[in-house]
Amino acid sequence: MVAGSKIAKPQRTSIGKIGMLMCYDLRFPEMSRTLASSGSEILVAPSAWVKGEMKEEHWITINKTRAIENGCYVVAPDQVGNIYCGRSIVVDPYGKILLDMKKRQGIGFVNISLDKVKKIRRSLPLLKNRRTDIYSGFKI
Repeated sequence: MVAGSKIAKPQRTSIGKIGMLMCYDLRFPEMSRTLASSGSEILVAPSAWVKGEMKEEHWITINKTRAIENGCYVVAPDQVGNIYCGRSIVVDPYGKILLDMKKRQGIGFVNISLDKVKKIRRSLPLLKNRRTDIYSGFKI
């Protein structure tokens, strides 16, 4: 696997507009923000999150943070195995974990409400209230 040179545009699906990330991309908030600003209502981040000191805590915290700061769902399937955290989760726009597969292999289901995405983006308009005029001069 090699790093890409551009971000794939979000795709409209029968369940909502989906933006795709891969594993390590979650550690960079700019990518999630770019996808959310482009209309993503659901971020999907298939991962192979390797175990290590505080790595499972990072996994949970980062996925909850991406959901909250972008007002969207995060669907984060994680590889199960000896060297991976294996915590496949789904987080709602409020940061609530709706599904946690723990360390189990399998398929999980959740109900996704695009009305919830719209509601939180209206009540807490983080994407709309960004002040790019202030920080656009900084190299980010």
